[in-house]
Amino acid sequence: MENNKFPDDFLWGTSTASYQIEGSPLADGATPSIWHKFSHIPGKIKNNENGDIACDYYNRYEEDIENLAKLKVKAYRFSISWPRVVPEPGKINQKGLDFYKRIVDKLLSRNIEPFITLFHWDTPLWLEEMGGFRERASVDHFLFYGETLFREFGDRVKHWISLNEPIVYAIQGYVIGDMAPGYKRNLKGMFHATHHLLLSHAKLNAILHKSVKDAQIGIAEAQIWTKPLRPNLKRDRNAADLMDNLINRLYIDPVTKGKYPEKLLAKTAKHLPKAFEEDLKEMGNTCDFIGINYYTSQSYRYSLFTPLIHAREVPTPGYKRSAMWEIYPDGLYNLLLRVKTDYGNLPCYITENGFPLKEVKGRDPLDDTERIEYLKEHIQRVLKAKNEGVDVRGYFLWSLMDNFEWEHGYDMRFGIIRVDFTTLERTWKKSAYWYRDLIKTGVLNL
Repeated sequence: MENNKFPDDFLWGTSTASYQIEGSPLADGATPSIWHKFSHIPGKIKNNENGDIACDYYNRYEEDIENLAKLKVKAYRFSISWPRVVPEPGKINQKGLDFYKRIVDKLLSRNIEPFITLFHWDTPLWLEEMGGFRERASVDHFLFYGETLFREFGDRVKHWISLNEPIVYAIQGYVIGDMAPGYKRNLKGMFHATHHLLLSHAKLNAILHKSVKDAQIGIAEAQIWTKPLRPNLKRDRNAADLMDNLINRLYIDPVTKGKYPEKLLAKTAKHLPKAFEEDLKEMGNTCDFIGINYYTSQSYRYSLFTPLIHAREVPTPGYKRSAMWEIYPDGLYNLLLRVKTDYGNLPCYITENGFPLKEVKGRDPLDDTERIEYLKEHIQRVLKAKNEGVDVRGYFLWSLMDNFEWEHGYDMRFGIIRVDFTTLERTWKKSAYWYRDLIKTGVLNL
């Protein structure tokens, strides 16, 4: 393999999420998600924006899939809106299923492999009103939803992602409170939700392999490379290590090794559900692949006054930053090597990687050279890891198009295709042409 060339079977794709692009959240028998409710609470979202229209993908998906075909992607990762398919407990909405059937059929007709994400944070509001993922009953409801999708799509869809970034859902939804469901300082809620989500994944793995031939399932894990602010200080090294356990290993160790990180468990076991140890027995070895969503690294220093973790994030001196985060491509390389050394070199995909840009008056919104440079540096680290034996099989760029970026509303743009949120016109940015050419040749020119 040439040093700057990916193999021909490397899977290039893009990613999106249902609430961020679809719009029409209550159309054709769908019921509200927690994000529909949360985004309509004044002050929760920048400029009080919401996903009622978003990119209007619900009505324009054919145009967007044609753009995927023109980009020459081999795969498309998208999520299904749970309350669009299961509008109330135990009830299937055929019109919701038919919408996603049309998407799958259209993708396959263009030779694009569907990667379906079951849960990208849009919990049905009816489930949240029953206690959400804080309650063990949530597992059974998730299994009903998952079994429905496996039955309907299993003959055509072979790659499944059970959960997207459970850490973000748990921490920002139950501790920080800036994302749905919007609880603050609820550690019990956070750890119960985490456990029930991971248990749902494990059980879905068993169901999928019994019902769908040659299928694979994994989790898209939000991975952040953590490092001590002052590496020479043991207390900073300990702080960074604990945060690594909390951010990364808490969500990947149970479904690979069948255990929670011991250092973290010593501090947090009291917040987990009773008899969680019994569940762990069926949670290990339930990932056919690992999905890595990577954007940033974080430095930590010891903090006496931070409860429980005694760690505080501090900007790393001298590091460049995007509009949202620190830029550290080597963190992606380090995390990929960890898959090889710590997790048995499981197959893995980069399920998200992208660059946020705000639109600024006087600047061409289609000139996103900064994004291209960011992507080049990170994709180079993917190739480096692959050349060193990491079983990384694909890269999904976040995102196909500008969309509703959660608490940031429409202010933060990740798309390689620009969306005019007044006219909904789609226009390719420089990065879209660059990505298309990379996919065509497989050659990364730095």
